[in-house]
Amino acid sequence: MPWGEVVGIERDATSIERAEARVAAADLRNVSFLNTDVNNIVTDQLFDAAVGRLILTFLPDPISVVRSVAGLVRPGGVLAFQEPSWTVMLALGARLSLWSRTRHLIHEILLRSGANPEMGLALYPIFQDAGLPAPKMHLEMSLGSDADFIRLTSDLLCSLRPLAEQHGVSLEDLGDLDTLPDRSCAEVVAVNTVVSLIAMVGAWSRKPKDSLRSTD
Repeated sequence: MPWGEVVGIERDATSIERAEARVAAADLRNVSFLNTDVNNIVTDQLFDAAVGRLILTFLPDPISVVRSVAGLVRPGGVLAFQEPSWTVMLALGARLSLWSRTRHLIHEILLRSGANPEMGLALYPIFQDAGLPAPKMHLEMSLGSDADFIRLTSDLLCSLRPLAEQHGVSLEDLGDLDTLPDRSCAEVVAVNTVVSLIAMVGAWSRKPKDSLRSTD
């Protein structure tokens, strides 16, 4: 859009560099980024909307984050978050031995690192505890059986290997991780089924029009 402004918040400088490169490649002139913690955003402007995806699941106090972000949104504006729920996905994959073990190990790594894999369903009370109306919610889950789709799970596990070592989660039960994608594909093909990605729960609510911006 040629009007309006989008401000991205990220505490990892490398991620901001990548995002800025993508913005430049798309020739977008109304997108900027702040290298800061989401709880420490300093700005004098109020925004029409605040949107977060896969953020609260990794934070120790999601209520304070939602409350802080709400202070940056104008009365009548929208707050929307999308966070995961692992329960359904783990249940659906139970009949696939290798697939199930892989997913359960990823789940265990996240738990031991302090993440909340069920943050999606927790959004309902979190919005209210942060002083917002009860949110409208939606759950969606992607299904697939092609190699690239299945490889997403193996790639996620490999990206978490340093955390697995840090928190003492053994991956030996999966065998050679270099061949894990091919073995996972073979398992899915043999059963002639589809597998799922993590279910994502979206929640959104409007800030009450009689709300005042927080001065905390």
